Amino acid sequence: MKLTIPVNWEDDYFDKIDFSQTEELYGKLNVGLIGGGRPALTLPEVKKEKVKDFVEEAHRRGLKFNYLMNGTCFDNLEITKTGYKDIRKTLDWLSEMNVDGISVSLPMVMEIIKKNYPHFSISVSVQVRIDSFEKARYWESLGADKLNISYVDINKNFDEIRKIKEKTSCKIQTIANLMCMNKCPMVTLHANYNAHASQKNHVSGNFSFDYYLFSCAERLLSNPVEILRSAFIRPEDLHYYEAAGVDNIKLVERIMTTDALARIVSAYTKRSYDGNMMDLIHGLSKYLIYNKDQYYWKGIKYVLQPSKINLFKAYKLVNKLDAIRKEKAFNESFDLYIDNKKLDGFLDFFHKGHCKRDCTQCSYCDQFAEKAIRYLVPVEQHEHTMNSLREARNMMIKGELF
Repeated sequence: MKLTIPVNWEDDYFDKIDFSQTEELYGKLNVGLIGGGRPALTLPEVKKEKVKDFVEEAHRRGLKFNYLMNGTCFDNLEITKTGYKDIRKTLDWLSEMNVDGISVSLPMVMEIIKKNYPHFSISVSVQVRIDSFEKARYWESLGADKLNISYVDINKNFDEIRKIKEKTSCKIQTIANLMCMNKCPMVTLHANYNAHASQKNHVSGNFSFDYYLFSCAERLLSNPVEILRSAFIRPEDLHYYEAAGVDNIKLVERIMTTDALARIVSAYTKRSYDGNMMDLIHGLSKYLIYNKDQYYWKGIKYVLQPSKINLFKAYKLVNKLDAIRKEKAFNESFDLYIDNKKLDGFLDFFHKGHCKRDCTQCSYCDQFAEKAIRYLVPVEQHEHTMNSLREARNMMIKGELF
């Protein structure tokens, strides 16, 4: 089982990362014809020439490169003359660069690629939410080579993972280190938000104020046991997935600095990490590229758009969120320390099929949380930060930002 890891387009990327267990790299422009899974403001701008350089360097190192065209909505432009021509133009560019594979969410885009660019390997994005072998077979019938299974739905359902592997001929991939709610009801909605927030020439102007992020983060971090219930896979537990038939483990986050990515890749390459599990999950500041000064102020332009938002009210909120960004314990680990080694054996319960999915009737995760999780700051201070996240969401709901 090999790793699939993100590129961040940073100059030090190839010098600092251990690629010994990596098979494939993935990435995209921060704004594209078909948007992707992250808002434009969170990613540095990159020229096409640099994309070409990264693809060539990957090939020199024996690595494949997968380009993301995985936005979940293209405003129906794929069924217009202009949209279709633009899709073909993008695919021509990727073909000229000898990109190995494309990740897609839209079936029509996938069929366009299979019909006109058969040399590309196609990965079906996690955003289409493949959580059963029936869905997997649909994408296989269209010609998919690799399926990203729905990590929020079945990362702990080994029976379903095995069924997908047994009943399809596709390679299987899942994401290991995203801290998303178990069975998150907002995944598809959040994907649409991100698609438009990174779509070229979208009417929104790539405006970003992420209701879904604030909602999810507040829910998880207000009750940290939810992190253990989430889809996160520890490096020590990869062998369960290998045995279930998973071919590749995908790591995030392409919005992170190279040093942060190097640490994450190292942990999953060695299949062991002695320290805070939160080190393997992206934080809000220290480990994110867009919080470097040269990117942070560029990102502000995506938020402070007078035609979209009340600048005075937004500025006050941005300042409050910026203060949180500068709080060291929250920046680095959301104020939490989760002793990774104290979670040894945690996944056995799920691997044996004992989880009945009703957390109100079970205290298994709570027992591990009690021994593995502690706060790095007084609980009152952490709760103050949570109130700031709640305030951001409430200002949107009440219309106070507009």
